[in-house]
Formats: sequence, structure tokens, C-alpha cells
Amino acid sequence: MNTSSVAGFAGVVREQGLRYIGSVRLWGLVGLLGFLSLVGCNNSGGGLLDDPGATALPSLKVNLPPPPSFAEPNTPREYPDGTVSVYGLRKEFHRYSEQKNKYLGQKVKLKAFLVEVYQCPVCPKNQTCKPCSEPHMFVADEANPAKDKAMLVVEHRVFKVKDPKITIGKQYTFEGMFQQSSPKGFSASDGLIVFYNMVDDTNKPYIGPAQVAELEAAKFEAAAAKAKGAAPPPPAPGK
Repeated sequence: MNTSSVAGFAGVVREQGLRYIGSVRLWGLVGLLGFLSLVGCNNSGGGLLDDPGATALPSLKVNLPPPPSFAEPNTPREYPDGTVSVYGLRKEFHRYSEQKNKYLGQKVKLKAFLVEVYQCPVCPKNQTCKPCSEPHMFVADEANPAKDKAMLVVEHRVFKVKDPKITIGKQYTFEGMFQQSSPKGFSASDGLIVFYNMVDDTNKPYIGPAQVAELEAAKFEAAAAKAKGAAPPPPAPGK
């Protein structure tokens, strides 16, 4: 076989090979289209669901919670009379910063709605029940808030003194120390109020244990200074 014959034979083989590859691709495409026509419904109503024994899968309904709102609330951080809101106290916690909360460890006047007052459960007769929790209240910037928006006001009850006359859903001004923990074991990472005083529904001041202790300490210091012949210390701010 001469060179020209070999070249001619190679050309024929290459041409036939290309035709074969093209045919394989064409038939593969036809097969894919045929499969898709079986899956979907055509104009004549045919499809896999028309086959005997075919079952349609139930539709899935996904219930997702509403997305959280990142909008600033309408409640101001501070009111014109100098009182602060629950939102204002909590907003001062700078979670990812070294900046300190300017209210933490300070005496504040919180204007808020009374949401709940803890009531010690009644212990049935002839039964042993666990001790009641220390007195506490929940307050918020709204009259009917979600529980996570409420703030603790703790240790307001004075031993052998009647509770203040207060009404759920009414707005009051609570004066107290803004802390993350209290002397009797309450704690809250977003802050709580250790109660000092308030004006109740009788329009009279109700003084809590913390302020009673502060007043007694001031009297003791004054008496001690007087006994030593020194000038008494100046009164505490706001007294």
C-alpha cells in the first residue's frame, strides 16, 4: 500500500469516526428529551402521574417565624423630666465594646409600666412547701409587653410594712440602683433595679429596704461625727 492510499484510508476512518460521535451525541440528546417529556405533563395530559400506582407527593408548607425587627422603638432613652426607660438602660450595654454602661452602679429613676408582681404561692395545710422567692416585680416600657422586654425591680418589700398600693398596667417612676445583681441573689445580664422608693396609688412615697438602710447609715454617721465634735457629713444627694 503506497502513501497516498494510507492517507486516503485514514481520512475515511476519521470521517466515519466523527459521524459516529455525532450520532451518539444526537441520540443522547433525544433520549434526554424523551425522559423529560415523561416527567412533565404534556398538552394531551400524559405524564408519570397518569401511570397506574403513581402517587403524588403531599405539598410541603413551611412555617417560619417572622424576621426580627431591627428598627429603633418609639420609646425614648430618657424622658424630658430626667427619668429613663427600660430601653434606655439596656441600650447603654455596649456588647462588643470596652465602653461602660453609664447607668450601671448608679441610682436612677426608671419610668415604666408595672407588668407583674410576684405573689408567694399558698402552701396547702399540713404540707411542706419550698420557701417563697424574695419580693420582686416586672416592669416594661409598654403595658402589655413580651416577657423578655420586662425588667426586674427587686427587694421592694419592707419587713412588717404593708405593700405599696400599685396597679398592674399603670405607669410609675421607680427609683433605685441599676445593677446586674442584687444583695439577695437576683441577677440579670441586661440589668435590674434594686428598689429604693416610689410614689404609689395613694400618692404617698413608699420606701424600700435599700433606702431605709441608707438612711439609717447616714444617721449613724451623723451621730458618730457629733459625738466626736466634728461637723456632720453633708446629706446624700437627693435627700
